[in-house]
Amino acid sequence: MNTGLILHTVLGLLLLLIPAGALYLLERKMLKSFGLTIVRMVVQLLVVCLMVWALIRFNKAWLSLVWLLLMAAYAAWIVVKRCKLLWRRLLPAVGVGLFVGVLVVGLWILGLVLSVRVFDARWFVPVMALLTAHATAMIIRGLSTYVSALKADEQQYEFLRGNGASHFQALLPFLRRSMLAVISPTMANLTVLGLTSMPLLLCGILLGGMTPVNAFILMLHMIIGCIAASVLSLAITLFLADKSLFDKFGKMQAM
Repeated sequence: MNTGLILHTVLGLLLLLIPAGALYLLERKMLKSFGLTIVRMVVQLLVVCLMVWALIRFNKAWLSLVWLLLMAAYAAWIVVKRCKLLWRRLLPAVGVGLFVGVLVVGLWILGLVLSVRVFDARWFVPVMALLTAHATAMIIRGLSTYVSALKADEQQYEFLRGNGASHFQALLPFLRRSMLAVISPTMANLTVLGLTSMPLLLCGILLGGMTPVNAFILMLHMIIGCIAASVLSLAITLFLADKSLFDKFGKMQAM
């Protein structure tokens, strides 16, 4: 690291004096937590950057797949924790759902849409990371809605089963709610995407040297991929979690 880079980094960090000064004048109690949050963020960012550097440095297909597997396992743990479910019962289903859903959509985008080397770490890591992050957030919504609906309206499920409906037919109202919990927020967010996260992603792509037209096309593919990966991951998760949520007689188990 040269002296110029250190100087520029320090100058950038000095911008934190603006929010810190505002807190000092208005809410001094939050200064300590603000400082700890910044330090934690810097450490996490440093760890992520070192991990990405290692993946790009060695650029091995098996190493990228192991990284994605670990990402899916960690994301699954976050999903189960946020949904307040029994992790031993549902963690494998969520992990496999995320891994398979993200991998399938990611390989489709990299291999068929962008026509690049699918396991080139420079493409594989950012694409898979973005798909995993979005799919994780959406699975939290979808799985939480699905389980909450089953707990609240268990009698509806039993009523449909008692009137001759198959297990899948009795679950259709709950599956519909779960899928809407994923798609509806995504549709709502698309209307304001141009004013929120899209400019940040666009700036990053342009700084990487891509032309505005190619940047727009890449962003369009990634947005579509995020939606597809979320729905596919949720579908796989709910399919695999069915045996954990219900016994062999179709009776809902404790969650």
